[in-house]
Amino acid sequence: MNGSLTCNASNCVHNLGGLCSANRIEITGMSALTSASTQCMTFTEKGFINALINIANMNIPGEIKQLIRNDGVYMYPLVACNAVKCVYNKEQRCEADRVIISGAHAVDSEGTYCETFTP
Repeated sequence: MNGSLTCNASNCVHNLGGLCSANRIEITGMSALTSASTQCMTFTEKGFINALINIANMNIPGEIKQLIRNDGVYMYPLVACNAVKCVYNKEQRCEADRVIISGAHAVDSEGTYCETFTP
């Protein structure tokens, strides 16, 4: 991914004001034909223990740059994706300029999906 990632899964430990603080996320949906058949496997419910468990997957340089600068989006993860029927999937990586992850009421990864998925 070369652009930005927007996420409305506000209950995810990686969600910071609609941006994703993870260094890498994994989207699944090997047989997906619609975005609803995908999900963000990196989703982890907010909480202190979950934050500690996921500290190794934090995009710390991106977070610092995002805090200091306000002229763009600097905090976005690498998006690994096995939704092979998506036009943006290139060798199991998302190449979309903009990725949107939905899951406003998610409590686990099953409540999330990639809105950018395009068959």
